Amino acid sequence: MYIPPVRKYVFRSLSAIMLVVMVLSLFPGAVLAASAFSQTPASSFSSQSGIQLENSTEGGQNVAFIDNGDYIAFSNVDFGSGASSIDVRVASNNNGGQIEVRLDNPNGTLIGTVTVPGTGGWQSWVTRSAPVSSVTGVHTLYLKFTGGTGNLFNVLWFKFNSGSSGDGDVVGHLFAGYQGWFNAAGDGSPNSGWVHWSKNSSAPSAGGNVNFELYPDTREYSKLYQTDLANLGNGSPAKLFSSYDQDTVNKHFEWMKTYNIDGAALQRFGADESDTPNGWKTNRDSVAVKVKNAAETYNRKFYVMYDITGMNAGNWVNAVKHDWSTNVVNTMHLTSSPAYAKQNGKIVVCIWGIGFTDRPGTAAESAELIQWFKNQGVYVIGGVPTYWRTGNRDSKPDFMNVYKSFDMISPWSVARFGTLQGADDFKNDTLGPDFTFTQQNGIAYQPVIWPGSAWSNMTGGPRNENPRLHGDFMWKQAYNVKSTGIQTGYIAMFDEYDEGTAIAKMAENSSMIPTNQYFLTLDADGVSVSSDFYLRLAGDINRLFKGQIPLTAEHPTSHR
Repeated sequence: MYIPPVRKYVFRSLSAIMLVVMVLSLFPGAVLAASAFSQTPASSFSSQSGIQLENSTEGGQNVAFIDNGDYIAFSNVDFGSGASSIDVRVASNNNGGQIEVRLDNPNGTLIGTVTVPGTGGWQSWVTRSAPVSSVTGVHTLYLKFTGGTGNLFNVLWFKFNSGSSGDGDVVGHLFAGYQGWFNAAGDGSPNSGWVHWSKNSSAPSAGGNVNFELYPDTREYSKLYQTDLANLGNGSPAKLFSSYDQDTVNKHFEWMKTYNIDGAALQRFGADESDTPNGWKTNRDSVAVKVKNAAETYNRKFYVMYDITGMNAGNWVNAVKHDWSTNVVNTMHLTSSPAYAKQNGKIVVCIWGIGFTDRPGTAAESAELIQWFKNQGVYVIGGVPTYWRTGNRDSKPDFMNVYKSFDMISPWSVARFGTLQGADDFKNDTLGPDFTFTQQNGIAYQPVIWPGSAWSNMTGGPRNENPRLHGDFMWKQAYNVKSTGIQTGYIAMFDEYDEGTAIAKMAENSSMIPTNQYFLTLDADGVSVSSDFYLRLAGDINRLFKGQIPLTAEHPTSHR
């Protein structure tokens, strides 16, 4: 970093001052509006507080020696008919900080927050992007700098963009995994029985035939099915929903809209080369079409996520190719839906399980499938092992070139830690280095965030195994993601009542579960929270990632 003659001595170039004087003398009282969508040098501010300028290795001058609370302002910035994201060129030898994008005064309306990471040097430049709340018209723009103590970072230029942040539906957005795999006897499904709620096709009953950990809050469903469990603590009959019902899928996507979740990654299991119909495949495809319908109705996005778990190692690549071409694209027409997610102008697919030690596929096979999708103009996300970057533990070795071929990486993190300290350790040891690596290699990064987990009814494991801590655990992960400089996320999961990771509405306390069977309730940690608390928390996490609320160590979501 270049050392100025006097720390915090404010100056501007003589040529810039002479230019301003000349313009004002020729056009007294003139108001000069600058386009927000042009690349604007940070050094061209109209006013500032506490900063200096220095020469940049990329040409021109950059804003430097930034302390917490400093700002630069730009008068008469024209946002036209709407801006939705901002790009900023930044460098930091330390841990960076945040750039608050505000309107009309230093503490004015916050429309976005750009997180600046350490880049490895005061002149090691990277471009950071962040979504902003829709802003139109002419404003005075303030870039306010916040963070720790001492020099935070340098800023070279900024530019606003119109359209979706990140030029797409996934980068800068929050999606949730959607299983859609619950069935009940009488729902009309070709599965003809209870699926995922129980360990067999019979109705869930106490004493061993229960497969799920969280009991859903069923008060808003229009169709429910009677179980063999005792009445709930409040006297209501113990009924459950079916994912086969369009009304149920609609309700879930209505919640996504109400609670500010951008969309769903539709889990797709059991891809097959055969088109011979059977109950399970027919059910799966029917739910997929219902997801498309619901996403269109409630203006949410969705994309297909292939889970290769349990697939035949001998033909899994051809099975995925066949299913995508024959069923997803040409029969169900999912990718033709206006609700189907796109990124960088391409339709999106995720392949989950590549590289895991207990999933099928060699590196060559995996690379072939990824390239096959890319050849068709598809944006490919990889649901990869936690330790993909180091190639050990849950990751097969020698898969690095496969991982680097993805457009986006989404490493699995569920149950890899279970405490607040564990979440912090994961940030320092895994999340931060992962993000740095993806930035250096031009890969988008979509971390997985989860609320907690347990599956004692399914496996006999410990109850409340990874406690939710009434939202603190999930918010800690989101805080760490945002403070690392990431603004994209994937929540595992929306409706995973089986393994206890659902965020959809669930039982608050013993009054909302059957009296003769254990289920994990939301007050298990000693704090009463509403059944929609985790939906509301997810919505606040989305606002945090989009820079619409400030980064705070404690979640802003009320428990009730």
